[in-house]
Amino acid sequence: MGTKPVYVTFSQLANNQALATITMNSPKANTFDYSSFVALSDALAEVEAAPNVRGLVLQSGLDNIFSAGFNFPIFHNISRDEFLRLWVLGKQIYRRIHAMPVPSIAAVNGHALGMGCVFALAFQSRFMVAGRSTIGLNEVAVGMSVPEWLAARYRDLTSPRTAEKMLPLGRTLTAQQAKEAGLVDEVFETKEQMQAAIVSHIEAAAKFQPQAQADTYRSLRRAHLKLFDESFEADNAWCWAMVNNPATQQGLAEALSRLKSKPKK
Repeated sequence: MGTKPVYVTFSQLANNQALATITMNSPKANTFDYSSFVALSDALAEVEAAPNVRGLVLQSGLDNIFSAGFNFPIFHNISRDEFLRLWVLGKQIYRRIHAMPVPSIAAVNGHALGMGCVFALAFQSRFMVAGRSTIGLNEVAVGMSVPEWLAARYRDLTSPRTAEKMLPLGRTLTAQQAKEAGLVDEVFETKEQMQAAIVSHIEAAAKFQPQAQADTYRSLRRAHLKLFDESFEADNAWCWAMVNNPATQQGLAEALSRLKSKPKK
């Protein structure tokens, strides 16, 4: 099980209820490409099909890294069809997580950058381990733009001013900074403390009447999902135009060149 790039485990809660945990376990910093999206989508489908799930957690099986986001070299000279297949699946995963009407937590034990942060933002809560790791949407720093629906989610969790200070500069935050900004809900000294707190949080939330809780989650998320759905096709076209822009492709080529010139450890 632990050798899979993504896998699901279920732990028992009270009253025959279950906590579902999806673990990302890819050796390359949990970076994303189409195959890893498929694995994550399949894991999510397993959770969606399971009975009596009352909580969802996304965590990393790697030390000091949640996810470094996209394996960005895949965007260099990517075709339109390849890009849209990748981008649409990633967005669908985000939507399915955000729409799931149960308590959900992203357990961030290390860096959560780019798409790693995107998936963390899909969850109701983000718990993070203190240290040198950072979390954030650093797209602009690598020559990409932040889509409207994603900027809106970041802004809703933090504030309009924080979003304006962070997103256009591709800035990321430490765990404590992220908590102060509202991007992260709780900060812990160790991964073990975080995991114990997650179980306690889910157990406490699972004591409430499931249907009443689920309906309330749906009400709270309806506005964001409406924006997401209404802009879906336009966003796909806009993001493809951005990736296919000669300036973006030149930036990717230069970044790849720098990576290749680095001495191998």
